[in-house]
Amino acid sequence: MKIINLPKNIDRTWVEETGMEILRANYFVSLDFARIEVFDSAGAAFFKLVAKKNRVEMLNVGENIKRIIKSENKPQLEILEKQESLFEKTGSNVVNMYNELCTAMVVLVEMIYWGTVGLLQKRDFRKGVLGEQMYNLGYGALPITALLTFLIGIAVATQSAIQLKQFGADVFLVMLVVIGMVREMGPLMAAIILAGRTGSATTAEIATMKVQEEIDALKTMGLNEIQFVVVPKFWAISITMPLLSVWATIAGILGGFVVAYFYSGLSVEIIMDEFMKNIILKDFVISLIKSLVFSWLILWIGAYYGFGVRGGAEEVGKATTKSVVAAIFVIVIADALFSFIY
Repeated sequence: MKIINLPKNIDRTWVEETGMEILRANYFVSLDFARIEVFDSAGAAFFKLVAKKNRVEMLNVGENIKRIIKSENKPQLEILEKQESLFEKTGSNVVNMYNELCTAMVVLVEMIYWGTVGLLQKRDFRKGVLGEQMYNLGYGALPITALLTFLIGIAVATQSAIQLKQFGADVFLVMLVVIGMVREMGPLMAAIILAGRTGSATTAEIATMKVQEEIDALKTMGLNEIQFVVVPKFWAISITMPLLSVWATIAGILGGFVVAYFYSGLSVEIIMDEFMKNIILKDFVISLIKSLVFSWLILWIGAYYGFGVRGGAEEVGKATTKSVVAAIFVIVIADALFSFIY
């Protein structure tokens, strides 16, 4: 006879590894049930099978186990969910937001450090990657940026021209288009377009590398994942975003000039004269600064959601969607804050 003291927890793992060997044994087995405290549905099924074995003796069987053995139906497990109070839910959400914010700030600090001071220490990215990223981020976005901002310039100018025409102030349409495009619409629309195009691509690329354990492989080889993956994009978007902002501004102004010429009836001489009067270098400089800040926000949010992916392909899609929504939201907030500065 072989005496076996059963463990406190009888779960599926124990049943598969040990319990099935006991049931298949050809010799007489004595099982001591005294220590059992917790068992799941697999454990309950094990008890019912044990009771049918002639070569198994059961010792110190508790009342719960006796009821399982005597029952005709399959055992039902009761799952009790803890009901959290309002204060517990609020506190839990605050703690989660704090942890997420700390993680996001770590990504931001590492991105700025490895993109500036860290370049003097070592370079963990391949040769020619900066030009490749500039081509993908900048040149690939030129057509869609020009088309959308040109159409937006036409729409804004048309609605403004309708109102100005009622007061005979058509000449001020050029001033409105130039100031609006240079200060606000140009960098803002370029940033929103890049948030949907570049931000989503960055998140999807990093998240895919995370899911396929390529990020872990970089760490194993002693490479810094921020410097290897993010820093080339950091410099590429920092260079191309201001240029795209200028490109978008020019396209939007051209759209406004089309409306001023064909709808408001302004001559080319008047349009150019008003353009030269209202174009200010300070506005262009502030526009470039805004676009540079927007580019860092786009890359930061895209990298944060990319590195934070856990799971499979479905989580990659969810992270990409979240990054685009968050990037556009943060860009609009940043633009609103810039409007109070100047």
